[in-house]
Amino acid sequence: MLAAVIFDFDGTIADTVPAIREGVNRTMRLFGYPEHSREDILRFINNGARELIRRAMPEEDRGDAGQVDRVLAEYDRQYGEVCLHTRHAYAGVPELIAGLHEAGMRVGVLSNKQDSLVRRLTAQVLRPGSYDAAQGVYPGAPAKPDPFLPHRQADALGVPPAACALVGDSDVDIATAANSGMLHIGVTWGYRDETFLRDHGARLLAHTPHELAALLKTLEGPAS
Repeated sequence: MLAAVIFDFDGTIADTVPAIREGVNRTMRLFGYPEHSREDILRFINNGARELIRRAMPEEDRGDAGQVDRVLAEYDRQYGEVCLHTRHAYAGVPELIAGLHEAGMRVGVLSNKQDSLVRRLTAQVLRPGSYDAAQGVYPGAPAKPDPFLPHRQADALGVPPAACALVGDSDVDIATAANSGMLHIGVTWGYRDETFLRDHGARLLAHTPHELAALLKTLEGPAS
């Protein structure tokens, strides 16, 4: 019986790859590194900004932790300047989230993106007052699939992890839900298709926001 729904951001709420690619390639140019295609970025994302940048760097530099730190710091600046180029959520997602909230469901947003950027982006693409919490990664906090941030968000929402559904489009979200004691629901409108998600253990899938709303309706219980 669900009392809360926690949404991944990238590929679940909005297509952030164009802006991420812009931030990455600005950074690569500054260091004299090769730039990357959309397909490259899709391979690099989902494990946080540090891993994104490490993967984007030339292989010979990826093992140099100090250099990764330097490139990451520049990426944080560059992506911070362009992150709000992601101006809209996927069609139907703001209405889905607002409808869940209006019906009494607690709603959170949880991303491996930098915390301050998650808050800014969520405020830009979702309706004011339609969600209860937005959280990203901050210094000292382990990224998904570690259960630390999901459990912290469950606490913020005032519900136990077992009463939460984690909605996301990636294998990282599947692992995060398993590690956190949450129900996973996969969505196929993002960066990974149904075959990929099922191959990585997804059992519940939604192909549209309308389908996700209907599925959640069958699972929800009284708000906690």
